[in-house]
Amino acid sequence: MLNRLRIRFVSIAALTLLACLTIVITTVYILTDNIFEEQINTMINILLEHNGEMPEGRVHTEGAAILISDEIQFETRYFTVQTDSGGGINQINTSHVFSIDNSQAGDIARAIYRDSGAAKERNASIGQLVQELFDNNLDPYEGRYHYNGNMYYYSSRPQAEGGRLYVFVDVTSRYFMVQQIYSYIFMVSGCILLAFTVIFILLSQKVIEPFMKNQERQKRFITNASHELKTPLTVISANTEMIEMTGSKSKWTESTKRQTQKMSQLVSNLVTLSKLDEKDEVVLSKVNASKIVSDQAEPFTSVIESSGRKFETQITPDLLIRSESRGVQELVSILLDNAAKYCDEEGRIFLKFEAVGKPGKDGLTGAKLSVTNSYKNGVGVDYRKFFERFYREDESHNSKKSGFGIGLSIASELCAKLGARINATYDKNAKEITFIIQFR
Repeated sequence: MLNRLRIRFVSIAALTLLACLTIVITTVYILTDNIFEEQINTMINILLEHNGEMPEGRVHTEGAAILISDEIQFETRYFTVQTDSGGGINQINTSHVFSIDNSQAGDIARAIYRDSGAAKERNASIGQLVQELFDNNLDPYEGRYHYNGNMYYYSSRPQAEGGRLYVFVDVTSRYFMVQQIYSYIFMVSGCILLAFTVIFILLSQKVIEPFMKNQERQKRFITNASHELKTPLTVISANTEMIEMTGSKSKWTESTKRQTQKMSQLVSNLVTLSKLDEKDEVVLSKVNASKIVSDQAEPFTSVIESSGRKFETQITPDLLIRSESRGVQELVSILLDNAAKYCDEEGRIFLKFEAVGKPGKDGLTGAKLSVTNSYKNGVGVDYRKFFERFYREDESHNSKKSGFGIGLSIASELCAKLGARINATYDKNAKEITFIIQFR
């Protein structure tokens, strides 16, 4: 149990950190990408406004301001192409770029003119593309173009004589620099996540230490109390039997015996719960669950039928599951004991054990154990509380019901150890409650 708490603490802390890092990385990515796009687009617009030449000084364009110095003119690598109305090349300027000559620049411009969508990637988000599609405003003359391993952002503007001016800005260095920054951010984030996960693992022992001490004190109390109670209970039971043997049997001695048995059962259940908390793992193996269920159900037949209730079983033979024999025995006993206690008078109890899915190569299969009993007072009850320790629907703790609200809690703990699941359902029409255990 304590190991599960440590694992849960480390998992929650690590997932929280991962979520925070994801939010930070996503925010940085979006902001960086927007700044990058805005800077390049602003640069292209400046070039278009000045007929393909980079001006000096502060230039304003569409609400953005960039200081263009003498160094920026040589730092920005770009080329321009002017076409006529038919797509023919009028003028090419490649003096501000090294990797592209006039012939290549012309080929790029003609490719964009011929096929405005296939040779480029749209420089827009999915939302923008969808909006432009609905507005029938997909501009075929701007975007980005890959050529010989380089990336160019481009845009164009119509000329007065009917042609177009294309401006291509080489963003290869900036683009890969931004991508490298992203990779560094991811690597650093991964290292941070790994480092803090190790720290969480080291601190988890300290974090759950108060709980561990409380658990240890609780276990010692239960163990000591059970030992202290067993002796007087044994003496009371023995003395009561001696009184009855001397011929003084009465309703008072019968009441004393019942209460002594109830207290003995309570002590036994408390010790069982304490041992379950101590056990972190249960060794699972192949077991014939059908035989176990059948053997455990048989002794309950006389008990249930003697109280005027019907007891029916439907057990699929020779079902092999991966579990633990004593655990399965305890689960069957708990569910049948609970059904016997809370079944309506002249009601029925029905136990069913069946396969779930097909057997594997090792012969193992999933299985479902269900125990149903008549329960007319089950409407509107929160069945999840049935698995809480010491929970009883009858809060007055009427002594007619001999339980203490521990049995189903033990069943829930056992299912967790065995890798099984337990839940309860209620049929309003039949007025029956069913407890179901799914074995994997």
